[in-house]
Parts: sequence; C-alpha cells; structure tokens
Amino acid sequence: MVKSDVLQKNGLGLSLEEALTLAKINGEKVVPTFCAMCGPTPMCCGIYAFAKEGRFTKVAGMREFPANQGALCAKGQAAPQWTHSPDRLKYPLKRVGKKGEGKFEKISWDEAIEIVANTLKRQKEQFGPESLAILAPAMRTYNAYIKRFLTAHGSPNYGHSGICALQRAFSFMYTLADWPQPEISQSDLIIYWGRQPIFSGPAMNGPRMLLKVKERGGKIIAIKPSVEPDVSKADHWVPLRPGTDAALALAMLYVVINENLIDQEFVQNWCYGFDQLTEHIQQYSPEWAEEITGVPAKQIAEVARLYATTKRASIDLGNGVEHAPAANDAIRAITILMAITGHLDRPGCNVFTLPIPDQPQPKDITLRERYTGDMAEKLVGPEFPKQFQPFIEGFTSAYYRVLDSVLTETPYPVRTIIAPGTQPGASTRGSKRIIEALKKLDFYVVIDVARTADMDYADIVIPVTTPYESDHPFEVVGGHLMARNKVIEPLGDYGSIYQFFLDLALKMGYGPDFWNGSMEEAMADQLQPYGITLAELRKLPTGLAYGKPVPRTYENYQQVFAKKSPRLDGAPFLPHGKVEIYNTLFEAAGFTPLPEWREPPESLTGTPHLVTGYPLVLSDYHTSKNYTASWQRNVPHLRELQPDPTIHIHPETAAARGIQNGDWVIVESPHGWLKVKAEIYPGIRPDTVMMLHGWWQGCKELGMEDYPLLDGGSNVNIMYSLDPEKAFDPIITAMSSQTLVEVKRI
Repeated sequence: MVKSDVLQKNGLGLSLEEALTLAKINGEKVVPTFCAMCGPTPMCCGIYAFAKEGRFTKVAGMREFPANQGALCAKGQAAPQWTHSPDRLKYPLKRVGKKGEGKFEKISWDEAIEIVANTLKRQKEQFGPESLAILAPAMRTYNAYIKRFLTAHGSPNYGHSGICALQRAFSFMYTLADWPQPEISQSDLIIYWGRQPIFSGPAMNGPRMLLKVKERGGKIIAIKPSVEPDVSKADHWVPLRPGTDAALALAMLYVVINENLIDQEFVQNWCYGFDQLTEHIQQYSPEWAEEITGVPAKQIAEVARLYATTKRASIDLGNGVEHAPAANDAIRAITILMAITGHLDRPGCNVFTLPIPDQPQPKDITLRERYTGDMAEKLVGPEFPKQFQPFIEGFTSAYYRVLDSVLTETPYPVRTIIAPGTQPGASTRGSKRIIEALKKLDFYVVIDVARTADMDYADIVIPVTTPYESDHPFEVVGGHLMARNKVIEPLGDYGSIYQFFLDLALKMGYGPDFWNGSMEEAMADQLQPYGITLAELRKLPTGLAYGKPVPRTYENYQQVFAKKSPRLDGAPFLPHGKVEIYNTLFEAAGFTPLPEWREPPESLTGTPHLVTGYPLVLSDYHTSKNYTASWQRNVPHLRELQPDPTIHIHPETAAARGIQNGDWVIVESPHGWLKVKAEIYPGIRPDTVMMLHGWWQGCKELGMEDYPLLDGGSNVNIMYSLDPEKAFDPIITAMSSQTLVEVKRI
C-alpha cells in the first residue's frame, strides 16, 4: 500500500515525479500515455498508466497535460477492467455458420487479411471500387487511415454518422464560413443549447469554464428537455420538447428583429438577405412556438432579450440539435441569431478559429489531392448533397444510407461493409432494418477490441489492440504534442487498427501509398512538419508544447467570410462575402434559402392522431457520466455505478400510470417496444420521457446477460421512424431521435 505522505496533494492526478515514486513503492512500471475511454474525439486526456507482471493495473490523470490537468473521469479510471475484459477478442475469426448464428472458426491475422483483400479485389473488378464502404467510428486518429484506404481503392463511401458534429459544421460553414466557438472565458452570459458540458466528452475544460462563469457573476441559460448537471448552475432552464430547437430559434429571431435588438451596422455591412429574413420571420412568433416547443412565449422572449442585450454573450451549441429533421434550420437560425445581434467574433461571444502563423499541424494523409468529380457522382448515399461534396472530412456517405442501400439497391447496393470500432446495430437509428441489411450484405467485416452487438452477422472478425497495447500513434491536443506509449503487450494474436490498414493495403497492391507497410515510416511522415521523430518525442514523457501564443484578434470578418470551401472548384463558402442569411447556394440546389420549421415524424403538434395511443414524447441521451455511446456496459466498475437501463419520467406522469421508482416498465412506440426501469425524475417535462442510448451489453463478471438488440430489449434505436420523407433533414441527413410513446408498468 502507498503511504499517504507520498503524494504532494497539490492538484488533481499525479505529476511525473509522483507517478514514478508511486510505481517504485508498489513494484510497478508507470507509462505516460493517453486515455482511450471517451469519444468521439482524438483529443484525449493525458494519463499515467501503471502495470505489473504484464497486467494493466490502474491509471491516474497526468497533471502536466494541459487538456485535463490531472482530471480523469470514471470511464478513464475503469480502463484496466475494459482492457482485460473477458469480452476481448483474442484472435481473428471466420464465419462458418449462417449469418446471425455466431458460429466462427479461429484463423490467423495473415489469413484474415488475405480473405478480406481477395474479396475486395474481386468485387472491385466486378462492381467497381464504390462497392466498398467503411463506416466511420467515433473520431479517432485512425479515421485518416480509413479515408486514405478508401481513396487509394477508389471509393468515396466513407459512412459518416449523419447524427454528429458534421451536421453542425456544415450549417455553420455555409452560413459563416467558420464554426465559431464560444469564448466562455470572457462571457457574461453563456447559453448551453442542446449541450451537456460536464460529461459529454473528455474531462477537459467544459466543467472548469462553466464554474468560472458563475464565479465571476456571469449568467447561464440551459436549453434542453431535462435537468442535467449544468442546469444546477443555470439561472434559466428552458425545458423545450425534444426536436423543437428550430421552432425556438426562429421565435427568438422574431423577438430580436421585431424589437430591433440587432446590430444595425453589422447587419448592413456584413449580412446578405436580412430584409428577406425580416419578412419571412413574421410567421414564427413566440406564441406560435409555445405550442410546438412547450416553452412559454414569455420565457422565449425573455431569453431572446437577455441574449441580445448582453454585450458579451455566447452560445455553446451541442449535439442535441443535430437529431431532428429541422436540424439544419435550427443551426442556421442560431447562427443568424449570433450574427445579427452583434455576438460574432467579438470579446466574450462566439469567435472565429483563425490559422496560427507558422504553427505546424500533422500532415494530412487522406490523399485529398486525388479526389475527382466522378467520386462525388458515385456516392451511394450522400451525407450532404453532391453539389457540396467533398466537405471538411472529404467525401461522405451517410452511415444509415450506406446500410440501407443493401436493401433498396438504390442507386446501387454496397457489397462490402467494414465496421472498425463501430457497431451499426446499436449505434444508429433503425436497428431492425440494419440487421436485415447485414443479413443480406455480401461481405461484412468487424474490426474491434471486443465482442460487438452485430458481430454474429460478420463474415470476418478482426481483433485489434486497445490503445494501451500499442505504441502508436502520437496525438496532438491544441498546441501540445505527445507520443502514445505501450502499457502492456497485446493480449492476443492481433495488431493495431493502424497496422490492419497498412497490412490490407499491402495485400491489395497499394503498398507505395501506405509506406510499404512500415508503421515507423507512417509516423515519421505525419510528424515531418514538426521536425521531430517519434523516438525523440518518446523521450519527452509529458509531451512537447510547440508554437507561440498568439494574441486573440476580433472582427476578422473580411478574412473569414472569403474563406474557400473544400469543394473541388474551391469556390468560397459565402458567395457574397457576407453572412449568408438568405442562402443562394441552397436555393440553387433546390433547398430552402431561409431557415424554416419542420415537424419531427411523430410529435404532439405534428401528428395529433397518434397522441391518444402514444401521449408522451421520447428522446434519448447520447452519453452519460459512466458510458460512451453503445459500449462499456461490460466494465464492472462502470456497471455497478449504473446497472440497469432506466427511463426518466416525471412524478406526475408516473403517478398517473401507477408507476413507482424502480418499476420495470414497457415503453412502446409505433415502431417497437422496450423494457426498462422507471426512474422518477422531477427534472423533466411531464410530457417527455428520456433514456440513455446504447444498451445491449451484459457484464460477465457481474453475471449480467446481454439485452435483446431488438424488441423487448433496451436499445432505443428501434423506436424511431425511418420514413425517408420525414425522418431525415433534407440537406444534412440529420436523423430524428423523437417519437411518441406510451409507458406502462409491467
């Protein structure tokens, strides 16, 4: 055991000196590296990982690392159990039974690579390179290797989620030519809109910044259907119905325009289409929005005025707004709200991200220089319209639409899908239809560290190392560069996911594009802009700070509004060099030039005929303090903290149904039914219930079995509409996560 006086107790986590001392006392080795338990982000927390006799034993936050400064969440602390889970895949598998039976035989790494390569070669010759699609995992550094492989192969079908990040990015970029971030450190008012800043990502700056706002007397507004930790610090909670963000934003625009709470000079000099907006917005009064959002008209007006009249005010817009068929309208309306009230690129507002002169960046290895117009035409299910491809991550097809093409064969069926670090049966909407697609698919490859929800439908299963069993890649977090270091040797017959794509590329004949299979050369190539080798970087256990601090400048409108898009013609995002309030590019492509309201496929106001049988609105939380998306329920420490799938239900709503806290209930929508535990929750709208996305895993150590993936389980993705005319945003492919349900006690 460690004596209490060993640690200096001068902050969260450990310093390098303290970590070395602790390891020496306990007879362990300590390895400085990165946490791998959060997502979606490659921007990880720095940690000290401890190991003894080949076993990963514990972790501590790295105090020297600027992102987390020693902080580490429950997920990070549970990393050793995840790494040593009995669910880990130990060797490659080949299907020997029918799809769905889960019957496999053990094969070698080289044999698995050869089977995949031979299949891809045959299909490329018969159906063209676009017959291959690879589904995007949570954003990791290896995403670049996936895109590089697809480009070398000739396929544009990188299956991005359609429900995260790029949807906000697209709407921001084609309205402002930038995704302006809230300068919370200078804000007197911050609106957390569809955002959960406490545990929706790594233990970085979100919680710190929120608390600092309160310490200096700033105000916080939280816009979301239920109470989460940030609401406890909020001055105003705006409990809107799920999926109605666009209606709320349009009504706020109505208030600021009709009460003349705008920055006249900015609007005159830097906005295109304000007059059209003024006329258009008259149909969206707070009284109109009250019926749809459930937020009183008085509160809508109050929040709009408070934001418009606070000089230093910013909006932190989260993933919550991306889950509705009016997502693009919501994001554009919020963006326009920032602009016309004078809260764009000014102190304490939403500020632009400008390139830092002479600051190196990792080399882009995605082979964008090989993109062609023909690739855009071959997209199987464009996440964004072909006129706007490629976007900032290159060519993207929508994750769900890639799978749906197998069933519809429109415009053609994808023949092979590779799923690296993602599980479509639990990760995206429409699990029932996804499983049907996996049954019909010619060839399905799962690449993961552990058993997945839909592994039984795979033809080949490729196990890979956890990041704790790998010494690559390096990571860049802000202005900090650090090497990843191996904590323990691989626990089975496998390599890293990076090595998989290098080895597969060699077998395909793409060796010259993949450093001839050399991971060392791959790392050296990407590090070249920094003038340092990975071996040299590894000698700096807490990493390297690079670049010089650059003073923040403001009102960089001319520079940003002229920014070129990543489309092949390099045309600017903003054809008028101004905020595109009236979007002529959208209009030319056949889409609405001004933001408007679009009902979810099922809602209290949009489908009143369903309300008698299904009187409650259901939506879901994407992540929690214990779990990331659809994994980690198999980790005992985390499962003990949150053992059962629960649904938040208001006390009055529960009482009317005879439901008590902890009762098992059935939740039924027009599309499926679930069995979950009721959690009586005063901090939620009485007409709304919400539950956590991603339940399917059991936990072997605790004797907990898997839940069914489809009806009768707890996988919320079976509950939503897949109506192609109603369930998708028409321009950014955002998928609805709202439906109507009834909840009954079992």
